[in-house]
Amino acid sequence: MLILIVVNMLGNNQNRRDYKTMESRNYFGCRVIQRSDSDTTAFFVFYARAKDIKEWAGVRRVQDFSEGTQRPFRESRVKAITRFINSDSKNTIPNNVLLAFGPSGARFTSLNKEVSDCLSEVDPYNNCDGQLTWGILSFSFEQNLPEHLRPAFIVDGQHRIFGISDFQGEDLPVLAVTLLDASLEEQAFQFIVINNKAVRVPTDNVKAIIANLDEESLQSRLLKAGVRYGDTSPVLRDINDLLISPFRGLLDWPYNKVGQKLVPLTAIEQALRYIRSVFPFLDEDEDSMTEFFCSIWMSISKNYSSLWGKENKFMTKVNINALNEFVIDRLQKAWEFGLVDIFSSESVETQVVEKAIGQVPEEFWQAEWSIRIQDNANVRKMIKEDLEQIIRNERLREVWHAKLQLPAMND
Repeated sequence: MLILIVVNMLGNNQNRRDYKTMESRNYFGCRVIQRSDSDTTAFFVFYARAKDIKEWAGVRRVQDFSEGTQRPFRESRVKAITRFINSDSKNTIPNNVLLAFGPSGARFTSLNKEVSDCLSEVDPYNNCDGQLTWGILSFSFEQNLPEHLRPAFIVDGQHRIFGISDFQGEDLPVLAVTLLDASLEEQAFQFIVINNKAVRVPTDNVKAIIANLDEESLQSRLLKAGVRYGDTSPVLRDINDLLISPFRGLLDWPYNKVGQKLVPLTAIEQALRYIRSVFPFLDEDEDSMTEFFCSIWMSISKNYSSLWGKENKFMTKVNINALNEFVIDRLQKAWEFGLVDIFSSESVETQVVEKAIGQVPEEFWQAEWSIRIQDNANVRKMIKEDLEQIIRNERLREVWHAKLQLPAMND
């Protein structure tokens, strides 16, 4: 009976188009007024598919608009959400996204009487009558509007919405809470409160939680999903496993049971430490760290494809770390001058090739070197100095190997 009532009010909740430019939406859910203060902003709770929400909920980011209430968009976080969903068919995201309609942005129609009549033997308000109202939220919008002009805005959860939408395996629904008739001040307040209260679970708490569970199975699932388990970071596993990583199957560590085991794990650990020392804000953002590292080295592996993945001086630990430091130092300067977005893999890859390694020929590593390859600071320093000299030679239009220390070549 209730289903018939809702269907009659909603009509067909597919995209309804007027003059080929307008669409409308109608969602069944409950309006909640949490506090007794008459100035309290009400909110509406409902489920909808992430791809659907993405069509009508936009984002106002602080770097684009003075009234923006969202942090910068990070491609790495979106990809991490998609990987999380894709890594295991049991993985879900049950927590809600927070949206907001401005004043008069949507219309709420109560269905309390109809719901009560259909559910006479239970309390449909869960003892919250007076503060909870079942009904329909309705609104219309023009197709293909820019994000900042859409009828609703994402206050918290932009990366979840985009990441879940990008997952192609299923059309997933998400729990949504949307503020109704919310001022910009209220939207900003909620965003700040939510994002200032997030605290990582301490290692001891994690271990206590799983004390009576299958720890090995849970650890494997967490790392596969890209979630830190205690002191174990998923970054190394991602670098070993992900298709976007050129080191896939190349790391020498017990986890890699079928790969070449060509690159010492300590080489990657040292490279990551250097990145964290230059960009310390990546230390708490492992998704972006993984994306950044893989973008750099995917560019390098493509540029030197004839050397990559083979037993040679290019793939030694000392060269990997020297080349990593050389590239990171140049990316730091480019980032400080606003020439590269380190949270965009495309921007990073372009900068690495065009400004860091594009002028360094593979002959540098194919030539005989005047010293024996050893993993120490002196050799690493000499490699970096030669790489810098090659760049200077290019700019001065000299032969690439002029004034180099390592290649045993005549100028």
